[in-house]
Amino acid sequence: MRPLARPLNFSESLGGYFAYLNRALKANFAYKASTLLGLFTAALSYAVTVLVWSHVYTQKGSSLLMSRQEMFAYLALAFCLNYALTINIDQRVGQRIRLGLIATDLLKPLDFQLSQATQALSDCLFNSFVGMGILAVVFYFLGGQILPKSPQAFGLFVVSLFLAFLVQYSIVFLFIQGAFYTYSGYGIFASRIALHQTFSGLQAPLTLYPPLLLTVGRWLPFQHVIFTPVFIYMGRVEGAEALRLLGEQALWGFGLYAAGYFAMRKALGQLEIQGG
Repeated sequence: MRPLARPLNFSESLGGYFAYLNRALKANFAYKASTLLGLFTAALSYAVTVLVWSHVYTQKGSSLLMSRQEMFAYLALAFCLNYALTINIDQRVGQRIRLGLIATDLLKPLDFQLSQATQALSDCLFNSFVGMGILAVVFYFLGGQILPKSPQAFGLFVVSLFLAFLVQYSIVFLFIQGAFYTYSGYGIFASRIALHQTFSGLQAPLTLYPPLLLTVGRWLPFQHVIFTPVFIYMGRVEGAEALRLLGEQALWGFGLYAAGYFAMRKALGQLEIQGG
């Protein structure tokens, strides 16, 4: 499938992606009720996690590898980062594939993968704007516990945050390709969310996992969305170890992005437009 319009030059493409980002941000701000509902659902899930860990520390706190203060700081930072990096392009693209509207997206002169990355970036920017308020509330309760360990840790965290977005987006985009074959991405997208919640470190640091789950988590990219940037931010990994984790993030991020590119080319080769 080829675009109908002539290829855009660099400046025209850049302007197109910027316009796409601007429109996507405005759309996010327009749906306030949906945003508030999503925030409430996420907060409820976080509250349950905190209650569970409160009980664990009441029963066996002295035997755990992290202090109570460190654990709740970790959970708060993991929640804020997860909320900031939540992107919804799989649901949007999945629906457009099912209805046949994906054809109009593929005919646009902008690269489909990059345009979806722009949409994902708009989601993250909007969520980060909302998340700043959440972080302020967390700071009120936890104080300095949620501050970065050092300026160096914060600098490495900024790099890790960019790579975490790349890993997150690339994972989501790769899972989207399954919807081109099934025309209903519900099961595929639910599987991704389950893997993310289990192995990203959202509900607990991977270092507290049983050996088998820890080994599985180490071989999957999900850890580099939450666990890696939060541990770098907290100073739990420093120096050469932090740089090694950044290298793993980069390899996973760019590798999965390339895998998504080739998977999409293969998926489009057998695409049948649904709807009418």
